[in-house]
Amino acid sequence: MFIMKSLKYALPILLATLGNAVLPTAAQAFSFTPLTSFTDSDFQNEVSSGAFTELFVTESRIGNNANNGDRELGINTATGAPVAQGQYKWLSGTASDFLLQYDGSKVTYSVDGIALSSMAFTGDVSKIFIRTRGSGGNKPLGSVALTNLFFNGQAYTPGLTSNGTNSGADVDYLAITDITSPFTLTGKSTFTFGNATPSGSQLAYQFKVGTTPSEAVPEPATILGLAMVFGLGTGLKRKLAA
Repeated sequence: MFIMKSLKYALPILLATLGNAVLPTAAQAFSFTPLTSFTDSDFQNEVSSGAFTELFVTESRIGNNANNGDRELGINTATGAPVAQGQYKWLSGTASDFLLQYDGSKVTYSVDGIALSSMAFTGDVSKIFIRTRGSGGNKPLGSVALTNLFFNGQAYTPGLTSNGTNSGADVDYLAITDITSPFTLTGKSTFTFGNATPSGSQLAYQFKVGTTPSEAVPEPATILGLAMVFGLGTGLKRKLAA
């Protein structure tokens, strides 16, 4: 009788523990997270504190806005070193389609049909920081807008826009959280500038892809042990009931 009463209270706990161990936290749906007032310093704090680890970065920048010389497109390491780069001439106010794909071992990034790819990065990812920068201050004015954003087919209609002013540059962030690979991110990007064109990364947007700390996943031996205890308890309960 004592064993039966013990099983009565222990089995639900064992079942709950086993269920939590088997169900992955990665099953959570991804979400777009606006980061109001988030700055470059905030992002660096995320990295330095270990809250986010960059795996790779894809970027589009004004460069020298020509088909030669300084790059306009790139797939970069976390330190900013390009592993693939391309040339693109931006037309002010004209939207250009972009695509970012990652399957766990290959990065593909394209803008208006100009495709870059790299197999320099491998591993799971869980978060993307999208950063836009509009040029301003003592630099030529420029704005950038990301619209028609779709992540794995799910739309984010607000998009992301940065408008530089005479007071200074404008930097904005948007996060996509709880993601897994493979993934596909698509949208349209528009640079707007005047006769005086910004240069380099004064007018740009980046997709910073990486990981965040996750809850510890039970070891296989732990899961097996829980399953054995559950099986033993169920068998004993049936035997005693008989």
